[in-house]
Amino acid sequence: MSIPIHGADGNRSNPNSPADPSGCALSKWNIIRWICLFLAAFILPDAPAASIDTNLIALQKQSFIHGREYFVLRSGRAKMIVQSDQVDLGPAFMYYLFDAADNHQTARKEQAFNFVQGAGLAASSLEVVLGDFPFTALGYQTQTRWTTVEGIPAAEAVWWAGGVRVTEQLLALGDEGLFLRRIQLTSANLGGPEDLKLRIALPPGTLVMSHGWLMTEASACRMGLGLASTVPSRAMIGQGLVEIGPLLINPGQSQTVDTLLRGQIPANKEESLAADASPGSTNSTSLSVVQIEEQMRQTAQTWARTSSVKTSDTTVRDIFEKARFGLAGMVADNGVMDAGIFEYGAQWVRDTSNTLLGLVHAGHFQLARRGFAHVLEHMVNAEGNTMIAGGFDDPDREQFDQMGELIHALKAYRDWTGDDTLIREHRTKLIAMVERPLRPEFRDKTGMVHNRREFWERTLEDAHELAYQTYVTLGLQDAAALAEPLGATDRAAHWLSEAARIQKSAFGLPGGALIEDGRLIKRRALNGEPVRFIHFGAAAPDVPLKTEHVNLANPDATMALPIAYGLISPQSTLARNTLNELEKLRDARWFGGGYERYHSSGQCDQPGPWSFATCFILRAQHEAGQFDRSRRTLEWLNTVQGGRTGSWFEEIPLIRSQSPTSGVLPWTSGEVSLFIVRHLLGVRFEGNQLIIKPAPYPGSPPIKADLRFRRGRLILEIPSGQPPEFALVDGRRVMPRGDGAITLPPDFAGGQIVFQQHKDPKTKR
Repeated sequence: MSIPIHGADGNRSNPNSPADPSGCALSKWNIIRWICLFLAAFILPDAPAASIDTNLIALQKQSFIHGREYFVLRSGRAKMIVQSDQVDLGPAFMYYLFDAADNHQTARKEQAFNFVQGAGLAASSLEVVLGDFPFTALGYQTQTRWTTVEGIPAAEAVWWAGGVRVTEQLLALGDEGLFLRRIQLTSANLGGPEDLKLRIALPPGTLVMSHGWLMTEASACRMGLGLASTVPSRAMIGQGLVEIGPLLINPGQSQTVDTLLRGQIPANKEESLAADASPGSTNSTSLSVVQIEEQMRQTAQTWARTSSVKTSDTTVRDIFEKARFGLAGMVADNGVMDAGIFEYGAQWVRDTSNTLLGLVHAGHFQLARRGFAHVLEHMVNAEGNTMIAGGFDDPDREQFDQMGELIHALKAYRDWTGDDTLIREHRTKLIAMVERPLRPEFRDKTGMVHNRREFWERTLEDAHELAYQTYVTLGLQDAAALAEPLGATDRAAHWLSEAARIQKSAFGLPGGALIEDGRLIKRRALNGEPVRFIHFGAAAPDVPLKTEHVNLANPDATMALPIAYGLISPQSTLARNTLNELEKLRDARWFGGGYERYHSSGQCDQPGPWSFATCFILRAQHEAGQFDRSRRTLEWLNTVQGGRTGSWFEEIPLIRSQSPTSGVLPWTSGEVSLFIVRHLLGVRFEGNQLIIKPAPYPGSPPIKADLRFRRGRLILEIPSGQPPEFALVDGRRVMPRGDGAITLPPDFAGGQIVFQQHKDPKTKR
């Protein structure tokens, strides 16, 4: 499949090109241009032309600028983050190479193995040499998207080198740090036959030829360039280049060349970069042709085992594909994840748990298991305290939600895979974590938890936080459902009792502590007063907490969570009033959609629409049957900057001081995957009971989902967007229960479920 191309208007001219005032072919500007071409061709014929104005390097290092997007790919420890730009800051399609197992490295772009001070990523761009002029992708004339190559996800860019249409596809192969760069050259607008050359390069350093690869000898990451196509080529070792060609292109014809990049982390000089490459002299400049058919086949098989959704509703189809493609690159094989790429370089239990929850729903079971193992071994201590930003905080600043998020994600993993070995192995630590929020010092007579740190990590006066009651309740309920593998069947009733006590105190009607004026509120002080204003320090001079005197606490996006998780009825008046109040967070101080995480006046840093906070509200809207709002929210997530490639920014910044550190958040990809499977397809568990209650958009086309489920598949067919009236489960007719859901036995291991409407409305047959 291919996800639609996005890019800038192809009719715009280059604003950096000098005007030709005469309009004549031999104007002074053309004469200067030809002199420059002559010098480039004859004085410095071997110098790489791809470059970036040193004055623009600071802009390249920024995570967020208008029109910048990312694709995340991974092969083993080598993580490739592809950057595409729609503005002209140098080559518009380049990549960073990182160690996926080091979450600290991705905190800043300049820490990438191939980032060069003063030159940035120029060496990572492709050059197409036509008429001795080296063309690179131009921002506003480059279109990018996710696509697939032989069943493997690929980041694709389409751009122009004169009359040649260039298509680059970057994809990760296997788990040994191997990436394929497939280059297709199409004579789309040439007047006759032309010879072309291609240039790919490595960053400066100690470069040698070995076994047919041009490679660096860096200690942390050994990088190499190779070929998987039989074409004329030569390695220009002094310039760090591989030059391919000449390639003859006739009008109407195309040529395809496959090049390879290998990132060996850590560097191992005793190991060849390609075991199946033909041995070659270290002094030779010829490149061997590497056979990649087996790597392609195995990688395609791995992707075929994950989940997929097919429908002519392109928004639903594409947003799920983008989430599942990117998620696999965001978590390392050892389970490590950077919670904010180019922003944090740190780990939180909450971010990792919600990302792994998305991996489970996308069918990446093995990777999810390794992520959970890492969390349980390194991110939860023996006392049940959970990691925050790489460390463990004081008791009055713990994040109580993290217990619930991890237990909930672990239960989803157990439910979908049938594997409870991790839960059994770490049961002592998990029980300590489940019971930690129940300790007397964290609670009062209401049973609710309280402390000074709120969900968004500001330190305030001691109070009851809505998000903490939500996740502690959810965690206790899910822990009770996991009591047998936890070895805690004697505690299940107590956990359920405490969950009910917190739920009633916080959300019970009438008069729940976190209800005010018929809707949920964010926080209530221990003296019983609702928290209406926020008082918190802020460093940057242009953030609302510095520039404004009145800083509101409500509304807050976490008010959607009890609705999304069904802790209050999504069809209730309380849910409706709360969702209406949350509409104040949409387009609050900007144009174009999306929801703020809380009222912008209370922001100590980054005001603007927040992607994963928007997902909280999306899930609640859909559960409440507010399909018009849900659809509008989903469309925004699918088309917003970052969402167009499935690498969602944490937020779209509104102020200058914060925009350089607006990073890519894996959590959002997890939320998107979860929404499609749990809320739209309606596949979920109630306790240990699998239920399916599809909720397609009204009038939407049919959906077919092929979901990985335990040791088999769950094939789900949903007709056009009307509520189905019955289902065929492996051919056996099953009628839904009163709320429209069908239930399946606990030992259900997969099969085909086809939802249908009655053909004859009178007889219902």
